[in-house]
Amino acid sequence: MKNLKAKAVCVMLSASMAAMGLTGCGSDNVDGTKTAITVNDESITLGQANFMLRYQQATMYNYYSKMYSMYGMQMPSEMYDKEGDDGKTTGETFKEQSLDTIEKELLMRQHAEEYGISLTDEEKQQAKEAAQAFADKNGDDVMKKLHATVEDIQDALELYVIQTKIYDPIIANVDTEVSDEEAKQTSISYITVSTAGTEKDDDGKTIDLTDEEKAAKKEIAQRFLDLLKESEDPAAASFTDLRKELNDQLNAENTADSTDSADSSDESSSSSDASDTSASDASSASTSSSSASDSSSEVSYLTSSETSFGTGSEKDDDDTCSLGDKVAEEAAKLKDGEYYDGVIEGDDAYYVIRVDKAFDEDKTESRRQTIISNRKSDKYNDTLDGWVKESDIKVASNWKKLEVTDADLYTMTVDSASTDSTDGTTTDSTTTDSTATDSTTSDSTTSGSTETTSTSSTGTASTSSSTAE
Repeated sequence: MKNLKAKAVCVMLSASMAAMGLTGCGSDNVDGTKTAITVNDESITLGQANFMLRYQQATMYNYYSKMYSMYGMQMPSEMYDKEGDDGKTTGETFKEQSLDTIEKELLMRQHAEEYGISLTDEEKQQAKEAAQAFADKNGDDVMKKLHATVEDIQDALELYVIQTKIYDPIIANVDTEVSDEEAKQTSISYITVSTAGTEKDDDGKTIDLTDEEKAAKKEIAQRFLDLLKESEDPAAASFTDLRKELNDQLNAENTADSTDSADSSDESSSSSDASDTSASDASSASTSSSSASDSSSEVSYLTSSETSFGTGSEKDDDDTCSLGDKVAEEAAKLKDGEYYDGVIEGDDAYYVIRVDKAFDEDKTESRRQTIISNRKSDKYNDTLDGWVKESDIKVASNWKKLEVTDADLYTMTVDSASTDSTDGTTTDSTTTDSTATDSTTSDSTTSGSTETTSTSSTGTASTSSSTAE
């Protein structure tokens, strides 16, 4: 969640920032002056803890709202009340993760001096002004719902600033040297002929293909391999074009078989007893019509795709070959433009593969940056987790009074403007309005999943797929 929080701090401290607008129902039985969380010898009030919880809630809501909008999708109608496999609601899980974040933010302040980190007088003044601006912009109603004071908000903002400043010193000594051998990526073209069953039994379980059906599937893969071998330049031949050529052949053959079957049916019906001629003709006509209809819709017998995966020494689950170990094993033996002379059987498919780039420079460089990013994230997270284990952390019972539910939504109202952040990057500034929104009475209130509350680095293995007809 570091990137989101860093952006939020820059927004809160930007010169054009008036306040962040939060709307929500709040809880009436909360005393914001009581101690909520104590980490070692430092405590924060329930009002400050509530503000930090709702701030994370509003920030995450805004993030998901933008993501859903970007992809032209609507936010799910249920955001926090949905129950997961562990029996907890999304809101309960989010609250637990938020508590973990708050505890670590307090620990960052306690360890800041070790890394030469402190707040300047200017930063403290900016936090004070931003907190007051927040209170002025949102008014007494929102402040009462948060059960927070201006001082609570100012202290929270100072914690956020320390968080953005301490990250680089923590990861400063991370090894950023990654060799080609560690990051090596191989890119291949391949076709897939699925052997997964498509029918279900009475209990709803998928019925496996018979040996004869699987043999027919393997024959399709072999025919593609034969086409590749017969092509003018197998090293450069388009798998997409060859796939379409074979798929057209298979559909044509299927149509011919259907026609032959219909003709046989006609001949059989013509030899029937004269008294049944009328009924037989009708049945034959119906059969011919059905066959013609079936043959007009093409079937996709195989797909063509491209992918890349790690063949270096530093791999993780996100960097392995998604097609299985056998594909990766055979690909590692091939040079640029070479194909595996055989059909590879996977868990639920047959494959034909060709190595396009045994050492893909672009993908390798991308993987190198991912490895470095993962090392930094691991160092940062391991450091914070270590602090937690060494600390005396107490959570007061009044923390339980704070709930994250669909009946108590907190949102941001954003006007975009470009402002320079404290780390030299450009981010969106935010000015806000605050109007009470009760999800139980407003049809316009939408929501999105908040199960993910942190940003994690992933591998660079990428896949594109083509099913041209």
